[in-house]
Amino acid sequence: MTGLQVRIAVADAPAAGEVRLLELDRHTIGLYRVGDQYHALADRCPHRGAPLCSAGRAVRGIALDHGIPTRGAGPALIRCPWHKWDFDISTGRCLVQPRLRVRRYRVERDGDDLIITLRHPTPEGAAGREPERAAFTP
Repeated sequence: MTGLQVRIAVADAPAAGEVRLLELDRHTIGLYRVGDQYHALADRCPHRGAPLCSAGRAVRGIALDHGIPTRGAGPALIRCPWHKWDFDISTGRCLVQPRLRVRRYRVERDGDDLIITLRHPTPEGAAGREPERAAFTP
């Protein structure tokens, strides 16, 4: 398997409390901002497969303090549209069933861009290849 990384301009990234969707290599990914950190999550609830990022919503007024939900200024949780289970955007962990986690993808800042890694390159893969440019879905 070769690596797959995409580059997105920070200027196009979501504001806190919003999600931007990307279609990448047959994957739908939701990009979130919590504080000054960006997080990329699979658009699939690990409980029953609901469209988590495209149909779920970020929970406002809740933050996590050492994993405990507390009142906060910005959203740190995403709520599944089917069963209303909440997931920590930063870790992917489910608050109802902590063993369940949403698949997360690494997000790194590179100057004015974000690089999202879907798969890591194998030694014979595309290591060192420049990430391709991606655009958000409308």
